[in-house]
Amino acid sequence: MFFSMLPATDADEEAALLAFKAAAVGGNRDALTSWNRSTDGGYCNWEGVRCQGRHRRVVALRLQFHGHTGVLSPAIGNLSSLRALNLSSNGLNGNIPASLGHLRTFSLRHNAFSGSIPTNLSSCTSLIIMVQQSQWECAF
Repeated sequence: MFFSMLPATDADEEAALLAFKAAAVGGNRDALTSWNRSTDGGYCNWEGVRCQGRHRRVVALRLQFHGHTGVLSPAIGNLSSLRALNLSSNGLNGNIPASLGHLRTFSLRHNAFSGSIPTNLSSCTSLIIMVQQSQWECAF
């Protein structure tokens, strides 16, 4: 049986990132190899993750050009301090989760998302949608 020694908030951040990884990597077992509990310094030292503050909250996730072919997990919304997300130029598919509504900036261009844009993203002041090229960007 595994018991985490992390405070609940750190465990929540790590769990959200690992749920994102599980959904996004598709069948690529070699993707995001630094994303594991044995990485020195924890999740704040994982590839593409930027943390800030005394409580080590994830504020940015930048994983463009990584070849991810899975889906974008709604668990990303559990990163309550996340403000910037760049997943451009991957092969992500499926729906864009409504849990992205709290972000300040995000780029999902050059992926294969489908479905409608979640209504809570309507507060974006510059939303670019290019359906033919599967480009989605938002900036506040």
